[in-house]
Amino acid sequence: MAVVPSSKRSRGPASDLVRQWVMVGEIAWAAPQVIAVRTARLVAGGWPPDARNRRELRRMVGEKASAFTHATTAAALATPVGLAGIGVAALKPVHRTVRANLRRLGR
Repeated sequence: MAVVPSSKRSRGPASDLVRQWVMVGEIAWAAPQVIAVRTARLVAGGWPPDARNRRELRRMVGEKASAFTHATTAAALATPVGLAGIGVAALKPVHRTVRANLRRLGR
């Protein structure tokens, strides 16, 4: 029996549902860590925020607006294979942003 690469496998509603819940779990695990690191840096920096913290604050606000826009657009344009597929499409931009922030702030 030949092994089919994951990119060639057909995804069904069940795999989309599992993928959606995995993404939700990863977001729920990573987002509080990102918030904690950002909060600690802002508190340690004092008032008024220095240039690094101001950049981070601007980035934080911009990312939220961008992720919301991308998520709603992805959900609206998703192929209607089921609610789980639409959920995965909507979660993808948020998941990518949260994971990237965790990697970046963890350095």
